[in-house]
Amino acid sequence: MQATSAVLGFRPHTYWTAAVALSGEVQAPEVLERRRIDFAAGDERSVYHRVETMAAAEAEAWIARVWAKCEADTRLGVGQLIEDIVGAGVSLGVAVVPVGRAKHPDKFEDIIKSHAHMHAAEGDFYRGVVATACANLGLEVRRVVERELAGSVGARLGLDAAAVQLELKSIGARLGPPWTEDQKLAMLAAWSCLADAGGEDDAPT
Repeated sequence: MQATSAVLGFRPHTYWTAAVALSGEVQAPEVLERRRIDFAAGDERSVYHRVETMAAAEAEAWIARVWAKCEADTRLGVGQLIEDIVGAGVSLGVAVVPVGRAKHPDKFEDIIKSHAHMHAAEGDFYRGVVATACANLGLEVRRVVERELAGSVGARLGLDAAAVQLELKSIGARLGPPWTEDQKLAMLAAWSCLADAGGEDDAPT
């Protein structure tokens, strides 16, 4: 008998992430677990907004400390999720953490010149925290642009994005709450990397 395997999908925010464990094949996914993992509190949230008045060296040191703390907390939460899933006889190997499309400068001094850049940098920061935590737990991490997830899943199913949304609505009706945009996007992330009926993984890396 073939062992059950699952993919983890995430939808991070600036202090927590939605996580969905998905098994089955791309044509017939099964939600095994939905979980909220908190990884930041207080001044650890919205990190670039917290440091915009600091000198560059002080800000960079603060950002590094927040990264280390958030990554450790994420690793703890995701590690517990992995332990629970593996304990139920399910194998895990892949985690999918979406990326955003908004661009921002690399240097701190340039990021804080624009609130749009600060928001984009914070999105990348906390998504990166989740991705790094997953990698440090031994998972293969894949990154897919969040706004392209529905199209990516639809292409594998032969459906357009609207039909994929209807599928998500139907799945949510069967599962019950919580089933917000966060759980839907986390599921889409995992769904984009499920194997097809022939056992082949056509997902982007």
